[in-house]
Amino acid sequence: MKAIKNITYLLLSTTLFVGCSKDFLDEDTSGFQAPNNTYTTTNGFETGLTGLYAFARLEFHTWNNDFFSQGATPQEALQVGTDIVAIKQTGTDATLAPFSNYTLNPTSSYVRNYWKFAYGLIGNSNLILSALDNPNIQWKDADQDPKRVRATAEFFRAYAYRYLVSLYGDVPWVDKVSELPRTDFTRAPKQEVIQNMIADLKYAAENLPENPGSVEDGKLTKWAAYHYLAEAYLWANKPDSAIIAAQAVINAPYFSLNNQRFGIEKDLSGDYFHDMFIEKNQNRKSGNQETIWAIQLEYNSQGGGDLYTDWGKRAWVPFYAQQTGFLLADSLGGRGLGHIRPYEWWLNSYEVQDVRNSEYNIKRDWYHNDPKSPLYGTKLNITEQIKESGNVFATTTKFFYGKTADNPAFEGNMKDRVKIRLAETYLLLAEAYLQKNDPASAASTINVVRARAKATPVLASQVNIDYLLDERARETVGRGNA
Repeated sequence: MKAIKNITYLLLSTTLFVGCSKDFLDEDTSGFQAPNNTYTTTNGFETGLTGLYAFARLEFHTWNNDFFSQGATPQEALQVGTDIVAIKQTGTDATLAPFSNYTLNPTSSYVRNYWKFAYGLIGNSNLILSALDNPNIQWKDADQDPKRVRATAEFFRAYAYRYLVSLYGDVPWVDKVSELPRTDFTRAPKQEVIQNMIADLKYAAENLPENPGSVEDGKLTKWAAYHYLAEAYLWANKPDSAIIAAQAVINAPYFSLNNQRFGIEKDLSGDYFHDMFIEKNQNRKSGNQETIWAIQLEYNSQGGGDLYTDWGKRAWVPFYAQQTGFLLADSLGGRGLGHIRPYEWWLNSYEVQDVRNSEYNIKRDWYHNDPKSPLYGTKLNITEQIKESGNVFATTTKFFYGKTADNPAFEGNMKDRVKIRLAETYLLLAEAYLQKNDPASAASTINVVRARAKATPVLASQVNIDYLLDERARETVGRGNA
């Protein structure tokens, strides 16, 4: 973990150097790692790429980095204020309130932080891309190495711009490192930025590794690029191209929707949808064939998470330990604070037989678990007041996580975070068909996902963008920044 952090700090420091005077840059770097003495060999570029992965993970680190240190739940800021979740009435994370009551301004924490994070990742990607111009690099594989390095850096640049255009609209397109200070940046039209993203993602799709079994956990393959390429084409109003990109992923021989039990708890009670969100089940080695890209945040693992990593649990898991008759327990999700809760429409939108609606995936019933309480073993009557307090409410179990043996009040949610899975690619494909005014094909595509969930097939006459958004919520709730 320390090595990964050191690489991140190296890249952060080089980003700070960009924009300073040339005289300031004229320094002797022979005694420490810097771009001019690191990006000279394949191994040096591998160090830089490791830094990009580490930088991308900063989005899920809380309180201990330069971007998301001013609030507990940055990911949830992208969901409050929508029709998915409500924030609790008292004691909520104050950084979420402006997003819920629409009082945002340029100083609101995540309005500022996502901008800084995205341009930090862009700056580090551009450093690597600029270094590729050196004709004297010592490559191990002079044909493939530079393509893979460029593909990875361009993927992360497009990944960062994906946040920028979706959150801010028109933004400056920056694709080069400036050695001098600049104050003349202007916003490029959103569609122009999207076209540049498409170019980056096309190169990444053509040059990243193909076989996910040939790369380390968390490393990119071309299929991640194709998935985001399909999305970018949708944003560019090019549904035919989006269909081609999405079908490339769906038709690849490496992925399938999980419809059988797998992973660390496959012989215990549960179901195959729940299996995807259990610790250690996010990568292919667990038997998970649906994950296309997962951010590596695993507990107590080199390069993974630490105490302050991914506090999504604290937002989604109720503050039940504050309710009379309850004690902290891993089986109840660990130490949550109940900052947000799903709206009732989501809870009521599932059919009874839908696997996503099972007791393993949505916890509706809460039983007092304190043996010293006279209420022990009885079911809590969840009133509106209890729900609004954040103490107890029905919620997804995707974020349930505890480490009672190590620390009963463990804050983090240090499971690897799936960024792209195949079900989402199907839903992008369905959206492309809708954009083409082909609801029959959209319904057929959605029904692949619904069939896995054992839900009733939807009719073409029922499918529109509202239905698709509802289905996305049923399938991916909690993934507002995916």
